[in-house]
Amino acid sequence: MGTPSTGVEAAGATLVVTISSTYGAGGSVVGPEVARRLDLPFVGSVVVPSAVVTATKEGDEGAEGLVPDERGDSVFHRLILAAARMPGIVGVAMPQPSIGMTEEERFKAQNEAGMCELVATTGAVIRGRGGAAFLGDDPRCFHVRLDGPLERRIRQAMRIEGVGEDEARRRQAETDRVRSLYLRRFYDRDAGDPAMYHLMLDSTVVPLAVCTDLIATAARRAWAARRGSPGSG
Repeated sequence: MGTPSTGVEAAGATLVVTISSTYGAGGSVVGPEVARRLDLPFVGSVVVPSAVVTATKEGDEGAEGLVPDERGDSVFHRLILAAARMPGIVGVAMPQPSIGMTEEERFKAQNEAGMCELVATTGAVIRGRGGAAFLGDDPRCFHVRLDGPLERRIRQAMRIEGVGEDEARRRQAETDRVRSLYLRRFYDRDAGDPAMYHLMLDSTVVPLAVCTDLIATAARRAWAARRGSPGSG
């Protein structure tokens, strides 16, 4: 029996792995490693803790009296404004606002166009960005969810990010709120809905290196099976 390839050798087909994760579930560690293992480009999340912290601080003035949902909405809007000024997924600058389109609508359209381009060309590992909700049942895609109990995620986040417990809890509350809002606002979906994923892992119990192995192997096998490859058995 031959040694299986460590990457994805696409003969006229591509593989896209999407990874959705809650704060502290280790998506920032696992995502790039899966991309390296599969020899695919990696596309990072828009809603990362550092960006959420910045957007939250910028919105603190005048935020008194806002309920949590309103506060999350304000942070979400600031994140999208910042993302809209950055290059697109495939390195193309964001276009100027189109008449009748909000910044959020423009960002969503550009983000989706970038994901479609990756599916059609190189493949990729995409962390967040509503990838599972948008790409859905496309046979070239494999969708993963990383999660775990809150207290274990807090402890893991402290180790990964090198922050104290109070800061980790603050980041968790803001980051998970905005990530949930992203899916609800753009796709009317619940990020924790099992129907969106092919593989769900408690990455606070399963070591992150093992999560990487499981995802890479499962994605490769599922991709091969869908294409009728001999390596799918």
